[in-house]
This record gives sequence, C-alpha cells and structure tokens, in this order.
Amino acid sequence: MATRSRLNWAPDSRGYYTRQIGWERSKSGKLQQHKFLLGTDRKQAEIRERKLRELWDQFEKSCAEPRPLWPVALLEIAARIAKGIPDIPVPRAPREMQHQYAARLQRMQAKYPVICFIPEDQHAYEIGQAALELFEAVPITVPDFKVEPLTDDQVLAREQIQHLAREAGIAVDPALEIAPALRKDSRSPLHDLGILKPGDPAAVRSPGNAQPLSMKTTPKTGVSTPATLAVKSPSATLHHAFNRYQVYLNTEFFRQETGHISPWGRIQVRQIKNLQRHHADMLLSKLDATAVGELIGYWRRRPCKLGSTAPISAKAASHYLGTLIRFLTWLHSTSEFEWTKPHAFNDFDRRIRRLPSDHVKRSLEQVDTFSLDELRLLMRYGQPLDRLLLLLGLNCGFGRAEIASLLVGEVHLRRGHTPREQEILGFATTNDDSFIKRIRRKSGVYGEHILFPLTVRALEWALERRKKFPDFDQTARLILNEKGTPLDQQTKGSNANQAIPNHFARLIKRIRDDGQTIRMLSFGKLRKTASDLIKRHSDGEIAGVFDCHGEPVKTDSLSDAYTNRPFGKVFRAIRAVETYLGPVFAEAGTSPFSPQTQAYTKRSVIERIITLHEQGFFTGQIAAAVGLSGQTVSRHIQQYQERQSSAATE
Repeated sequence: MATRSRLNWAPDSRGYYTRQIGWERSKSGKLQQHKFLLGTDRKQAEIRERKLRELWDQFEKSCAEPRPLWPVALLEIAARIAKGIPDIPVPRAPREMQHQYAARLQRMQAKYPVICFIPEDQHAYEIGQAALELFEAVPITVPDFKVEPLTDDQVLAREQIQHLAREAGIAVDPALEIAPALRKDSRSPLHDLGILKPGDPAAVRSPGNAQPLSMKTTPKTGVSTPATLAVKSPSATLHHAFNRYQVYLNTEFFRQETGHISPWGRIQVRQIKNLQRHHADMLLSKLDATAVGELIGYWRRRPCKLGSTAPISAKAASHYLGTLIRFLTWLHSTSEFEWTKPHAFNDFDRRIRRLPSDHVKRSLEQVDTFSLDELRLLMRYGQPLDRLLLLLGLNCGFGRAEIASLLVGEVHLRRGHTPREQEILGFATTNDDSFIKRIRRKSGVYGEHILFPLTVRALEWALERRKKFPDFDQTARLILNEKGTPLDQQTKGSNANQAIPNHFARLIKRIRDDGQTIRMLSFGKLRKTASDLIKRHSDGEIAGVFDCHGEPVKTDSLSDAYTNRPFGKVFRAIRAVETYLGPVFAEAGTSPFSPQTQAYTKRSVIERIITLHEQGFFTGQIAAAVGLSGQTVSRHIQQYQERQSSAATE
C-alpha cells in the first residue's frame, strides 16, 4: 500500500486533520509514511488530501520501485499543498531566454498536472509562449543523407583527445561529446524531479537524449512536419477545450447517409455552447479537483436560466451535468490537451438538488396521462393517420421513434405462436391473433405486443397505403408521409423530424377549436398513458416489459440472463386494457379508416348536418341552419352515405 486510508475524519488533540501519504526514511533509517497536517477545516482538509493523493499517485507511477521515497523538492511542493497554497510560482532564471522559460513551465506542468505552476515573469512567459507557437508552425524538412562510419584513424584520434582532456582536468560529457563549462553544482530541487533548468547540458537537444518529434508527411508537398508536441501548452483554456470538443462531436455524430450530424449530436453541441455561456473561462492548468467540483456543483444546485431568476428544471440540470461529465471524460482521454481527471473524479456528488417548487405539482396523478374522455375525443376527431398513431401508442406504447422505425416485416397479422412458443408464453394464441414483434432501437430489447382488433384494421390500412410507394418489402418502413419519406428523416437544417408531434398537436387544436375540453399534452404522453394502463391492470414489472425497458426488475439486474420475459402476462394486460378502452373504440364508428371529411370543418358542425339530414330536412335548410354553403353540406351528406354503404358491405 502506498498510503494509509481511513474512512473517518477526526482531528487530533490540537484540532488538526492529518493524513499519512507517501514514504520517507525516519532519522533512524526506518521506512515510514509521511504525515501531513491539513489544517483545522474539515472541507479544506478533504480537498488538500485529494490533491496530495493525486500528486503521490503520479509520482509513484513514474517510479520502478514498489515503495519510492518522497523527493526533497516534491515534498516541498506537497507541503505547500497541505498548507492550502494552490499555486507554485516559478521564477525566471538569470540569462534565461523567454522561450526557454516558457518551455520549462510546459515541462513542469506536463509532469505534474495536479499542481498549478504559474510564471513569476508573466510578460516573459507570454513572449516565450508566442515564440514556441511560431516555432511549431514552421515546417521541418529532413534531408536524406547517409551517415558514414568512423574510420580507425578517426576513432584513435578521438580517444587520444579524450585522454588528453582528462589529464588536463576537463570533464568531457560522453553522451554529448562536448566539454561543458566547469561550474559548481547549482541544480535546483526541480532538477531532481526530472524538470531541467534551461542551462543544464542534459536539457540541450542531442542525439543521445533528445525525444524525437512525431512526424507526419503532407501528401502533396512531401514536407515532414511535427504531428504533435510531446508537451502541450499550459496556456490552453476551458473555452478552447469546449470549442475543440464541439469539433469532435461534429465528427463523431456525422452520418454519411444523411450528410448531417445526428439529432443527438446536435443536442450535445447545443448543450456544450450553453455550458460555455454559464462557465467563465480559465486555464486548464487551474482545473484541479476543487475547480471540477465547482463545475459539477454548479449544475447540481440548478442555476437560474440566463436572463431569468427561475432555476432550471431538475431534468435539464441532469442533462447538462451528463454533458459536462462526458466533456471532462473526453478531455482526459484526448491527446490535444495535457489534462488528467482528479483522483476522486468518480466520488463527486452528482445528485441534483430538489427544490420546494418541485413538490408543488405532486398529487395523485404524478404523471401526465390522457383521461378516458380525452381519448374518446382524440378518436372521434381523428383522421385515419391520427387514429393509426393513437392506436399504436395505446396498444404498444410506441413513441414517435418506434412508429417512425416500424418495418413491414415486424407486423404479423393473424399469425399465432407455435406450441413451444405458447408453452414459454403461458398464453394460448391462434391464427386469429395479430402481433407486432420487434427490437426497440433505443434499448436493444426484444418486445411483443398482441394487437387490438381496431389496431389490426389500422395496420391493414397502413399496409395498403404503403404499397402505393416504391420499395415495398419486409425491410421497408411501414409509415411514411404524404411524399413517401420516413417520418424520422432529418430536415434540411439537420434538425429532428417533428412530423408526428406536429400532426398530433393539430389534432388537439381541432378539438379545442370545436369548443371541446382537452389538455395540450404532447404525443409522448400517449406512451405514458399506455404504460399507466398496463400497470393499473397488472404490475410494475409487466409495465416494464411492455415498455421494452432494459431492466424491468430494478432489484434484479440479472433477471434477463436467467429467465424469459413474461410476454404472456403482457398479453393478458393488453386484453384487459382493450376492454377498458371499449368506449374509445366506439368513437371510431363503423368505417374508421375510410376517407374522412376535411379537417377544417368542425366535427360538431358535421354531426349536426348528419342529424338534420336524418330528420328529413332539405339541403338548403341545413345549409342555412349551420351557416355553410349548400355544396359543402351536400358533400358531407354524400360522404356520410358512402361510409354507411361501405360499412354495410364489410
């Protein structure tokens, strides 16, 4: 064990919090752990301990021995961390060039990213950093030349010169083959850590000790240029990293088949831009455990919307926090920046704070679902496509993604299960039963749903409608729009397709315009309504299987590994829901999928026209009573008669 770890925090008799981290030799030569005093404040002591552990872990990984000792210079830095001094100022050495000063800071920051090294001479550092960046942009050409081996006479002459130099008291560096100037040992403690002073001979590039740059060749010019530098600039900022992450997202989520970034990718990019607006820019070298904890805590505490005093919702805060975590994970793994996740990154509290306002709307109805009367209105006012969407949502719990991706081959009309399958199901099926069998794209979970008789009629109508478009086969999308394109195809602006939500919203608007009472709930609430009905007529596990969730039994993550999902119980629950929804199905009438009247004529007006017609009034009298033209009234009467005739022949 490199360090001693205690679960409890208790101050000593003087009120100081202490931790033993790393190894050292006692005065008697015995191996012992070094004891740090972390102050009297519990919270600050925990922060300092995390930094010390990160520093020690980084040093320990660079050592070959199992229990390395604290170097003197590194222990001095650790002592500053234990005292709560966040930054380590680095002075500029005498006669040190600006670019050498900047390069030395880069090496120091890269070796120990947990520490924030800051330049004492900021002006010289900025000049040196600019010079290094210009140097990086200069192409490097490597000429082809052949190195000839030394002759015997040249080897003999070199040995004689070295012998004469040693007799004269001149120390010759065998690695560099040069004679360095004689001087006293003026190495700084940082030299012992592998962080060299610019004047040290070992810091000079040479064939013996230089680290070669990673080279890449431009195909057109054949010029070799450095691909990446071994040490990244400590001047990189958080906002610059945000911008680079957006470039990564645009590449990662780009879809070749559409020529656009995916909708999920666009959401990620938009959220990163919002993160950039909320967080002030800072040097990545200062993004330590404390700073990361503040970033995470900012979203945990649910900040106010920009330009508003209202806090964001818990769901929005959770989404932004997830995006932040993914960004930090990418920042840790990418080679573009020299940044490492804090040692306790996974230990940060990520629970979203709950506000009193979150509980104001809590009641018996915790989830917004459609009532039975509202479902009746949706069925009564719906056009054929509206009714198809409504039935798929209620019967199978489908959202817009499931409906848009439904394939022709996933619909099994009037086809029962084999005896073996019925044994597994514990449910008897016949060829009079119909099913949808598919894998949910989001969760990758297989699901089966037995269909209502009205859903079967809706799917038959959809199949006939789909045959009018090309490429009709088992792998074709079942439901297309009027132009024959999929309902989840992205727009020209690379935005998510809103055809299904907009279609449903127009249906509700028609109902409200006709004077009926119905809430403006989204299409997604149909899926929640179906799940709620299944749970009401069975239990939570069956509702999870109905929804094709990854883990329907939250207390048993291995349930799917050892047992089959109880689809037979799902079928029984669907049959019970079918009985409950009888009044809804009755609203569809005898010809629910025959051509309907124009949607811009109010349903109540159409019903009054039919009522007056059946009472024997003439067309002109009806037109005067409802305020429409005689031609419009005649058309509605004719369509009503055609539906009645079609229903009689079925």
